[in-house]
Amino acid sequence: GSVNVDKLPFFDIDYIFIFLRAKSIGENVRVKLVCNNMVGEEKCGNTFTTNMNIERCEVVKSDEAEDDIKLDGDKGVKMKYPTYAQMKRIEASGIDEKINVIVNCIDAIYDSKGIYPSKDYTKEQLKEFVEGLTQNNFNKLENFVDNFPTFAVTLEETCGKCGFHHMVRYTDFYDFFT
Repeated sequence: GSVNVDKLPFFDIDYIFIFLRAKSIGENVRVKLVCNNMVGEEKCGNTFTTNMNIERCEVVKSDEAEDDIKLDGDKGVKMKYPTYAQMKRIEASGIDEKINVIVNCIDAIYDSKGIYPSKDYTKEQLKEFVEGLTQNNFNKLENFVDNFPTFAVTLEETCGKCGFHHMVRYTDFYDFFT
């Protein structure tokens, strides 16, 4: 069948890109490690290169982020992950970017009287809702965004100089391509 990439969550697309890179260029990415093991009073400091197999990539979900967020009183917000297309459109930076991401994650707002789907509101109305929240309630929505699923590859290597066994967990998409 066909898949509309723009409707998939952004982290699924990143995951696909990593595996496409593995199949087209190769699964091993050369990375440099610096040994920070303390040898006596000083760090070892040895720099060495090793291979990281990106086919060992795994999606990691945080237990901290809940998609049903209770606000003050009887209000709450049901959150969803933004799609790849939504993330491509977010161009602002700083707090404006965070607010735009939060707005795109709102699936519905609810209170004791009912559930109000986000599709019934304009982006500007949702932005005003988010900007009107107390700092505590804003932080709850921000926590959802700050704990989006990501991916990781664990690399284990031993320093040839001091023998320290390193376990490094790569979690940044760009680490796989630099």
